[in-house]
Amino acid sequence: MHTYPIILADMSLGDYSVMALYLLAVMGIGVWFSRGNCDTESYLLGGRNMPWWLIGISYVVSLLSTLTMVGVPGEAYTNGVTLAVGEFMSPLFTILAFHIFVRFYFVNRVFTPFEYLGRRFGSGIRALAAGYFWLSRVIYIGLVLYASAKVFTGANNWPVWITILTVGGVGTLYTLLGGFKAVVWSDFIQFIVLVGGIGLVVIYAVAEVPGGAVGVITHAFENGRGAPDIAEPWFYGFSYSARVTFLGLAAVIFNEKMFFNSSDQIALQRLLSTSSYRQAKRAMYTSVLLVTPLVFVLWFLGLAIFGFYGQLPVDQRPEQGDLALFRFIATQLPTPIPGLIIAAMLAAIMSTLDSGINSLATVATKDFYTRFFRPNATESNQVAFSRVMTLVTGVLAILIGLLLNLTSDGIGATVLETATAWLSLSVALPPVFLLGMLSQRATSGDALVLLAVGWVVTASMLVWYLTSQSHPDGGISFMIVGIPGPVLAIGIGWAMSIRHPPLPESRLRGLTFKSLNHRKVTNQ
Repeated sequence: MHTYPIILADMSLGDYSVMALYLLAVMGIGVWFSRGNCDTESYLLGGRNMPWWLIGISYVVSLLSTLTMVGVPGEAYTNGVTLAVGEFMSPLFTILAFHIFVRFYFVNRVFTPFEYLGRRFGSGIRALAAGYFWLSRVIYIGLVLYASAKVFTGANNWPVWITILTVGGVGTLYTLLGGFKAVVWSDFIQFIVLVGGIGLVVIYAVAEVPGGAVGVITHAFENGRGAPDIAEPWFYGFSYSARVTFLGLAAVIFNEKMFFNSSDQIALQRLLSTSSYRQAKRAMYTSVLLVTPLVFVLWFLGLAIFGFYGQLPVDQRPEQGDLALFRFIATQLPTPIPGLIIAAMLAAIMSTLDSGINSLATVATKDFYTRFFRPNATESNQVAFSRVMTLVTGVLAILIGLLLNLTSDGIGATVLETATAWLSLSVALPPVFLLGMLSQRATSGDALVLLAVGWVVTASMLVWYLTSQSHPDGGISFMIVGIPGPVLAIGIGWAMSIRHPPLPESRLRGLTFKSLNHRKVTNQ
């Protein structure tokens, strides 16, 4: 085994050159695709004829943020791989949620899922749900920028504000220039860089652990980084304080996939950019086939990094598991590999940013601008407004990231826990879509009560989680934050809806499961 210094050295000029070339490349993509964006279908949906394989890759990258890239290896390093049990459920829940929701959006040929809510429950519910999504998602993007920048700071002593401004500024600018096509094609390049970077780190890390890959697994399980909880009976029961249970993990994964496929414009905008439901299905299955092995590699990578640092004295190990991967990259890999891999991490941040601001600009344009402010806006007017909102959203996300840097001493427990807890706010939205699609009786009043219950209960659970973390016993688990809200919301919404007589079939055509067959799914 080699002996390495623990002090993080500055990266070399070669490393920074690789990173600069990457940033210039994505800017070039934005300039290239700035041509021909004369209408909203081109600027916001790529003309609705994007290749399914490209959209499948973009779907993976858009949701595989730095919180995943850092959080998964950090979780494996710190707590082991119990949470990896959820990766076996993830493909099933993804495909199930896709088949429940996405057909409706192709039948109704919408730009956003909130257009569906407008047709089912009216413009008030549409605006309320879209506004809630817009606000919660822009806060999440700011959190991604801040959390990622904190990790960069811990790994290579970069000031947080420099990372936020650099990544946020570049991501906003190329998205502003090139629109959706720039986002998707930059996602493709980012995917290649990410996979290549992860592969290089795995190779180097495994080579430094005695026994190679087998040694990584053996060392992890001998030192409490396996998944011992899955053999315990309590793991399959319910507990509000146990950090991870099977039921809690299943609920988190299920809620996440329901959100992505029902109301997350970031994910759905990619699927809607394909030419048909059949093409969208191919894109979705492609994303599942790509992301499943990739995430398992990230879990293994965390164990490999744990195995490497397990050979060093305690005072030479990272203080936080979330920083271990970056510390290994910055200190153990030869130039220009650190620059390439840091560029890959920057790619993950920018993918979350570009996908988020492009989708939020779409929601602002289609769900608010053309509905309430300028109903007769021409396509050129809408494209111009979309560009303005792209800039506004990007700047706002950057400001939120900088504000978090000024007001917070940390991002919570681990990156993965923090992301899961904050994403729980999104679970208030899927139940209203589900109620509209399942019930022939539900009205806008029922939908309003459902949204209110879901939001209030989930927000209360999040506050309880955040305040309980200072409790000596650790408080409640981050896993249960998003469980009560949707359960109570859909239960109360359904109970209220059965009081009403069924709505006319002509009013619901193509908007419920019962009436879906009355309208043909586009090119299915």
